[in-house]
Amino acid sequence: MRDELRQLDPPADTAAPTRASDERVDQCRLGPLALALYNAIYWPYLLTSCALLFFPACCLWLITFWDPQRRWLGKYTSYWGAHYLAWAPFASVRVEGLEHARPERPCVYVVNHQSMVDILAVFATHLPYLWVSKVENFYAPFLGWNMWLNGYVPLKRGFLPSILRMVRSCLKKLGDGHSLCVFPEGTRSSDGNLIDFYRGAFWVAAKCRVPIVPIVVEGTGAILPKKRLQIRPQQTLVRVLPAIEPAEVGFDDRKLRDLVRARMADELTQIRRAPR
Repeated sequence: MRDELRQLDPPADTAAPTRASDERVDQCRLGPLALALYNAIYWPYLLTSCALLFFPACCLWLITFWDPQRRWLGKYTSYWGAHYLAWAPFASVRVEGLEHARPERPCVYVVNHQSMVDILAVFATHLPYLWVSKVENFYAPFLGWNMWLNGYVPLKRGFLPSILRMVRSCLKKLGDGHSLCVFPEGTRSSDGNLIDFYRGAFWVAAKCRVPIVPIVVEGTGAILPKKRLQIRPQQTLVRVLPAIEPAEVGFDDRKLRDLVRARMADELTQIRRAPR
C-alpha cells in the first residue's frame, strides 16, 4: 500500500477545467456600512456560540457511548454547523438532489472546494458522514474538538506516515459502515474553477467497492473568498449528483477520479449558465 500511496498526487493534466467566469457572482444585498456591521456581529456570534454549543456535544458523546455510529452527535453537529450559513440573515442554502444520496450504505462523498464555508453549506444536507480534514482543524477550539468527538479522520498534508494512517482509518471507517466526505482538490480554489483532484478518495472507494457521490457547491466563493475574512451573505447552492459505482470504470481509481471530476465540471457549467 505504501508504494501505491506514493502515487496519490494530483495528475499533471486531467479533464478540461470547468467553464467558469473569472469574476465571482456577488449577490450580496448589503452596502459597505451594513456589511461592516453584519461582520461585527457575525464573527463574535460564531465564536461565542461555538463555545456554548460544544458542551451539549460533549453530553451527547457521553450518553451515546453504546452507539459506534454516533448518530445523535452527528445529527447535532450538522445542525450546529449548518445554521451559521443556512439560518444566517441575508443568507441561505438551497439543497438539491438529496434523492441521489446513499445514507443507507457506506459511500464517499466528494465536494468541490471554494471557501472555508463549504463545510457549513454541506452540513445543510444533514447526511451522515465523517469528514476527512487536515489535522490543524482538529486543534481549533470547540469546533475542532468536536471533530475528535465525532471521529473525523485527520490528515497532515504532504506527510507520508500521516497519509498512510489516514488511508487505513478511512478503510476501517468504511468497513464499519460509516460514509466519508472529502475535498478531493485538497485546498480551496482561488477562482471557483475545479483544480486537480487527488486520487486518495477514489483509491479508497475502489478498494472498498463503495460508490462515490459527488456534491457540487456553488456560491460560497463569493461569500468568503480565499484569503478574505469578510462574510458577504447570499444564497448558496448545494447539489447532490447521482452516485458513481467504481465498477463502472473497472475499479480503476484513476478513471474513477477523472469521471467524477468531469461530471462535477459539467454540473458547475450548467449551474453557471442557468438564469439567475
